[in-house]
Amino acid sequence: MKAFYKSSFSKSASSIYGDLPDPVANTKQLLIEVKAVSINPVDYKLNNADTKFLPGAKLPKIVGTDFAGIVRKAAEGVSEFMIGDRVYGAVSIFLGKPGSMAELLVTEPKNARHIPEFMTYEEAASLPVAALTALNGLRRCGINVGNNLLINGATGGVGHFAVQIAKAKGAKVTATCSQKNSDLAKELGADVTIGYTAAEKANISVPFDAIFDAWGQMKYKDYSPILKKDGTYASPLILFAPAFMTNLIWLFTRKKITSSNMRKRPEDYAEIEKLFSEKKLKPVIEHIFPLEKASEAFEFAEKGRPRGKIIITI
Repeated sequence: MKAFYKSSFSKSASSIYGDLPDPVANTKQLLIEVKAVSINPVDYKLNNADTKFLPGAKLPKIVGTDFAGIVRKAAEGVSEFMIGDRVYGAVSIFLGKPGSMAELLVTEPKNARHIPEFMTYEEAASLPVAALTALNGLRRCGINVGNNLLINGATGGVGHFAVQIAKAKGAKVTATCSQKNSDLAKELGADVTIGYTAAEKANISVPFDAIFDAWGQMKYKDYSPILKKDGTYASPLILFAPAFMTNLIWLFTRKKITSSNMRKRPEDYAEIEKLFSEKKLKPVIEHIFPLEKASEAFEFAEKGRPRGKIIITI
């Protein structure tokens, strides 16, 4: 099969497109013919990293997390999936498991979900990591009707989903984005847009009930002055501040600081699918690359500041 994979643990050696043996599913696994995958920051960070220290690290290492495709071999004793079913989901490449950027993928049924009939493969592949991260971030922020919310990085992969989900929940959304993306942010549902320059940020005067830093680049000195007492700052990045520091900040300011990584429970997927079916959530797909041009796709995803999602079709 064709795949995009790491052939070296060296940081300077990026992944390559080439041939690998077809994977073989055991009786408890699904064999999936992959049709589309999407690129997330976690994918290009791992692609660029020295991954020999990952648990179960071995070469070659297929990269990629999100996937959408067709079941070609079903797991025994699992009636939920049959040969020919369209499925999507996300896999972890830790513990020696392969990623999704290949013609064939073997994974456990728990990582797959039926693609609703109203979704394309490309749309389904765009959702798992980014949309579920956005959903969990807003959950951590406690977003409800009438909340005043700031979303930083509002037109990126996670941010553009967060804007739409927040509006569906009835929040008033202020979005930070580049000037050229202001119109897109408003189309997604932002009530107010603010640029990234210091002068533009200086115009923020109303404190927010919550701040979801979809870009993960805000510093405490930037968000604390504009976050209400009892407000929450959430970031999809793992926050390495010692627990006693975050507890100290809460004790003296009543401001909560939290990480908001992807959560993929069935009810989370169901909520995303419901919003999609109600036309309250729609992925922005800026570019689609074939698998043989995955290197170009990764380069653009990392350095091109894409709007929404980058998709690779197979």
